[in-house]
Amino acid sequence: MSIRSDPSSTTLLGTLAVTTAAALWGLWGLVISLAGIAGPRAACVVLFAIGLSALPTLPRRIIRDRACYWALLATGFGNAANSLLYFEALSRGPQAVAVLSHYLAPVLVALLSPLALGARPTRQTWLALPVSIVGLALILGDGLFRSGDTLTTAMLGGASAIFYGGQIVVQKRFSDRLAPSELLVWHALVGGFLLLPLALFLPAPSWSSMGILALAGAIFGGFGGSLFLWGLGRIPAAKVGVLTYVEPLVAVLVGLLYFGEAMAPLAPVGAFLILGAGWVVARE
Repeated sequence: MSIRSDPSSTTLLGTLAVTTAAALWGLWGLVISLAGIAGPRAACVVLFAIGLSALPTLPRRIIRDRACYWALLATGFGNAANSLLYFEALSRGPQAVAVLSHYLAPVLVALLSPLALGARPTRQTWLALPVSIVGLALILGDGLFRSGDTLTTAMLGGASAIFYGGQIVVQKRFSDRLAPSELLVWHALVGGFLLLPLALFLPAPSWSSMGILALAGAIFGGFGGSLFLWGLGRIPAAKVGVLTYVEPLVAVLVGLLYFGEAMAPLAPVGAFLILGAGWVVARE
């Protein structure tokens, strides 16, 4: 007599797993603030912590396809650049600007897909990009027309979205040859090694800062990433795309409640436009 798991129970657990992972990722701004360092040093420590903590999830088989090695190198480079730029954005300016500019990535993934996946963007996808840009302009408010931390934060967050989008496209292209856990572990370790020379060139962070980043990397990245991948296999992809938007919601709340950041008058409208455009693309 076999015992079958309840589909509704499996769906609920998958939903909780993805939501929990996204909520953890929304706390990165708080982690960077507590650690007191950002840029390549923070990214290097976090990436090594993610890769090492997720090592037990690796399958026993060994990658033998040469193209897979190039894919991991490319995703590692994209992850290194994305992490460096995103952490720097979180450390410089308003959390809402940093995380929402980074969340241009879903739209960019849809537009980059023809390069590697042969998927033609729909009319909705093409419209999502200008809608997202308008939304970002509304979030910036008067900071759009003057130099300062707000504009710099948006530029760093947007640049991180470009690298993240490229990384996701490559991962999608090789998803049939690389297990999700392989992508999680190896792209983090490759990214960490790529950032190591730059991180060693800068002044060494304190042990407390490194401890905060390493712990957050293991929990938010290693555990959170594994939790996300576990939930990904148990609920529809469209639902996953929607649930990941818990991350910017948590990040904005952290900015308001912990950092006491004021938002531009039309910032909520801008956030709605960016998240709405990403949601439409994610459903497709």
